[in-house]
Amino acid sequence: MMITIKFLKNIASLILVLAIAIGCSNDSDPIDDVDQEEVAQEQTEEEEEITGEETAEEEEEETSEEESLLNAVEFIDSEESLSMSSDALNVIDNTLTDALSDENGTVTFFVPSNEAFADFLESLKEYAAVLDFDEELEKEILAQVLKYHAVIGGANFSTELSNGTILETLQSEEIKITVDGDVYIIDTTEIDAKITEADIQVANGVIHIIDKVLIPEAVLADLFPESPSSLMELINGNEDLSMFAEAIEEADLESRFNDGDLTVFAPTNEAIEELFNTLGDDYNSFSDFSNILEQQALREIILGHAVAQVIPRSELKVGSLPTLIEDDAVDVVEGSGGLALQDASEFKANFVEFDIEASNGVIHTIDKILIPQKALLILN
Repeated sequence: MMITIKFLKNIASLILVLAIAIGCSNDSDPIDDVDQEEVAQEQTEEEEEITGEETAEEEEEETSEEESLLNAVEFIDSEESLSMSSDALNVIDNTLTDALSDENGTVTFFVPSNEAFADFLESLKEYAAVLDFDEELEKEILAQVLKYHAVIGGANFSTELSNGTILETLQSEEIKITVDGDVYIIDTTEIDAKITEADIQVANGVIHIIDKVLIPEAVLADLFPESPSSLMELINGNEDLSMFAEAIEEADLESRFNDGDLTVFAPTNEAIEELFNTLGDDYNSFSDFSNILEQQALREIILGHAVAQVIPRSELKVGSLPTLIEDDAVDVVEGSGGLALQDASEFKANFVEFDIEASNGVIHTIDKILIPQKALLILN
């Protein structure tokens, strides 16, 4: 019995010790709590500091990337493959370059490659290089061309250039976009320009490189004047030379006036009417030259108005000029109002208009029909 009581007391003591130990482990020490809170606060502050530094670094990277972009003019100047466009921008006034370098605005600029500019210059008769646009009027023509490549007030990336898109240019005329696999720009010519490199982002917009120089309607005729008409086309198209045209047709000499390079001294209608008045009532038109002798005289008269070389006003000097009639000539002499022509008659022919240029010669109009010696003999 005594053993049992002692055993039970030991068990009770053990349980009490365990209970105290468990209680001590569950109770928190205020000093430990404070230490733990300080550690947690320090960790939070460190995390916030790291996050702030990362955000600042990202913002700095974005700012640095923006600052590294060149504006449109700077980019063109920096690219060797666009050097001819750069030269062209330096030739014209500052209106376009100011717009392309304004980083407060947005632009879309279609820049011709060097190959495109070289093809453009090769197609022109009077300009072998960009610097040949040296007169004020020529610089204005070039400025019109370049402004036709610029769209101000928006950055039109390729994703926004859909089929049928119409854009108003700085030059004021419009260009049209067409999409057929590639993106093309339609101007006033028969050849479209293709975008060969798209979406080059610049600080103030976007640049697209194209394979052709765009030509606006305003300067199309200045850059590509129509080929001159032939002598006969000009004579037939001039109302004041209609009677001379009839005479050439009546004498069956149209092919001769289209053959070779000639200078034609073309009498006006008033001059020919004076001839008919001189000949009398039997002659009211060239169809009245009906018999063989009259037809021969008419042929001689017409051929006597042409010289087998091109002589513009600047090269016309006093002297004798052989005509298309064998062994015949017309003399350039001093008249009362300047140079005049002397035929076989006693009257001089005065010049009315000089230098009507044709593809195969030049026309000078005169106020009297020329009568060569052979025709004068036949008429007499």
